[in-house]
Amino acid sequence: MKKSLSFIISVFLLAGCSSGTAAVSSASADSVKEETKEEVQTVGEYTIYNMTGEGITELYLYPTGSSDKGTNYAEGGHGFANAHAVHLTYDAGDKASETALTLEFVTKSGYTKSFETLHIETADITLPAEDALTGSTPIAFSASKAEYTIYNRTGETITELYIYPTGTEDKGENLIKEAAEDGGTQVITFDKVPENLIKEDGSLNTFRIEFVTESGYTAGYETLSYEVAPITLISADAMTGATEIQFGAPKE
Repeated sequence: MKKSLSFIISVFLLAGCSSGTAAVSSASADSVKEETKEEVQTVGEYTIYNMTGEGITELYLYPTGSSDKGTNYAEGGHGFANAHAVHLTYDAGDKASETALTLEFVTKSGYTKSFETLHIETADITLPAEDALTGSTPIAFSASKAEYTIYNRTGETITELYIYPTGTEDKGENLIKEAAEDGGTQVITFDKVPENLIKEDGSLNTFRIEFVTESGYTAGYETLSYEVAPITLISADAMTGATEIQFGAPKE
């Protein structure tokens, strides 16, 4: 009788443990589901690099299938020249998991392409030239570099050179190297748009390029785009306008 009673008690204890384990497992599963739910990205962030070889006149980002393309991001202040980048965002809210976006662009020559299965994600996207396509899709999920070829034509030694987001206090590293001596040249490269160049509203900030010469002459330019460009640093008495730099290589 005692053995039978012990057996019955053991069964009830095991049942209780199983029930408790099941409750814990259920709670864990709910926790995992909740975490997964919280991790769903609702705002798509896309850094678009124009490497088509020409200016883009129309650039749209809109829900696939919609007849309303919305804002043309290549107009007005969003101008999109060749070898430049622009940062676009799209807030899909609670429909993020079921939303597909179309990225569409038109170049100055009339070259028109679209990509209709863009997800709500964070992505670098390069728009290549038509003759540079390697597959059937008109975009590449990759970043393109910004490259600034700096020419020192100030007439003196440059001791400091910075390129940093306009309006920030942190100038970062002193970049001066081969362009230190008058007549010198160096190349500064960014492999992708730096995170600190993207403003809180999602738009792309400009760079400030700033230099200091040995005599203490300090000059800068605050609306440098993320682009590929030759830049000549000039002296104050060589200025023909309001800026202390010239876009283009020096005429030797």
